[in-house]
Amino acid sequence: MLDNVRVMCTLSVSILISISLFAFCLICGNAITHTVHEKSYACSSVALIKLLRVEDELIRNLKSYVAKLKFKHHLVHQALSSMRAGESQMKADYEAYLGNPLNSLGLIHRLHRDWEQLVRYTSEVQENEREHIKHAHRMRMLLPSALDMEEACRGIDNLVSFYELQPEDLADGTLVAGDSQPATALSPLDCHALGHFCRTDRNDRRAEAWFIASLKRYNEERLEYSVFGFSRQTIHNSWGVLLMKSQQETAGVAHISNYIKEQYSAKITYKRGCNGAFRAPSYLHCRYNSTTTAFARIAPLKMEELSHDPYMVLFHDVVYESEIDFLLNATQLKASLVGQHQYSPVRTSKEQHFVEYNDTAVVKTLHRRLNDMTGLDMIESDALTLINYGMGGHYDVHYDSHNYSEANRLILGDRIATVLFYVGEVDSGGATTFPYINVSVTPKKGSAVLWYNLDNAGQMNPKAIHAGCPVIVGSKYVLTKWINEIPQLFLAPCIRNETFKLKSR
Repeated sequence: MLDNVRVMCTLSVSILISISLFAFCLICGNAITHTVHEKSYACSSVALIKLLRVEDELIRNLKSYVAKLKFKHHLVHQALSSMRAGESQMKADYEAYLGNPLNSLGLIHRLHRDWEQLVRYTSEVQENEREHIKHAHRMRMLLPSALDMEEACRGIDNLVSFYELQPEDLADGTLVAGDSQPATALSPLDCHALGHFCRTDRNDRRAEAWFIASLKRYNEERLEYSVFGFSRQTIHNSWGVLLMKSQQETAGVAHISNYIKEQYSAKITYKRGCNGAFRAPSYLHCRYNSTTTAFARIAPLKMEELSHDPYMVLFHDVVYESEIDFLLNATQLKASLVGQHQYSPVRTSKEQHFVEYNDTAVVKTLHRRLNDMTGLDMIESDALTLINYGMGGHYDVHYDSHNYSEANRLILGDRIATVLFYVGEVDSGGATTFPYINVSVTPKKGSAVLWYNLDNAGQMNPKAIHAGCPVIVGSKYVLTKWINEIPQLFLAPCIRNETFKLKSR
């Protein structure tokens, strides 16, 4: 019985991590319900047995899905083989081959239709394949939550603390001195997750030990790590950030990638912006915007320039008190989620969505005003989102653009611009700061800030990274609109970046 308990304790973290990562890979990029069910898998061996059954079903589903993909690969390989046969005959004697009209017809037909059909077949998801993906979606609610993961990591951390165990020994599968069980050894991903937990729990020394254990177990030949978005550099990045937060800047920089260096630099500058260190450039000015729409000519908007790259302006007095009262009477605020619709300390707020076609006249009026402010079409854009940040509420540095792959972007479109309405006063704190351009916007009731997330070439503008500073005193209410790029095809023409001029100027 003791052996069974020992194995179960060691396996709990591994099971939770492996199932969560597997589900992430199947579901990434697809819409998931905002409902988050809290479970307590890590607190009970009986509950863990249920998880084993879930994992068995997920593996069975994935194996069946892979088998269908292999069959599809086999068919494509056969089609290529038949095409290569004609190609080899042609290369042997071009004139003799093409001199035969039947061969010429075959060549033209292959390139006119067969290749098009082949590309379509390889890129489309067949119905029998789609059913496996749908099944994985349905099983999503059976998977462990972030809270389960935290409880599992805390359980292992308690073992280390109470029994004075070493992370290195636990990683090897040793719970009791002299009784090593390699079959229960933790994977590099498990060790990395435990390191993240200890870093969040401010146990830096133990976090470093877990990161070192993760590096020791990392095997370059295990190509499946790439499926989970995991690499040796991932571990080094986590370790480097830990060292830098411990004031070991030189040692930390040696570990992290250039991207993480930029992120860390942005966070440092973000704190400066929250403390009021940014000052507006003197060459920017205020004016009335009357050129975006016909209505704006008779009701121009008060507009203040904040930046040219990315283009950013602050509108004054663009929300009426009656509209604010309607918005603040919202009673369906739910916790804000990030990433794969999970709770995260990166963002601490609550929100509610207002869809233009299903809501009241106030929401429709705000959408028309957004068109007057931006000159852009609101069709296919994200719903208006009311967000509330309470005491200490914040949103760490992030981009609003999704930076989709080309295939997904053609279908979904990226967020070309963001409009952020301030619908409440904040006593202290709560500024929106842009660390790469030294701009900080203080919440002022009735105002709204507009900025572009993409440059004129349609690429993500790295300077558009921003953050919501923690609220010190009071409560911060903002109304956000993320504008989709697809409907703007003929409204926001491509202009060379160095001569960027919007029609609102």
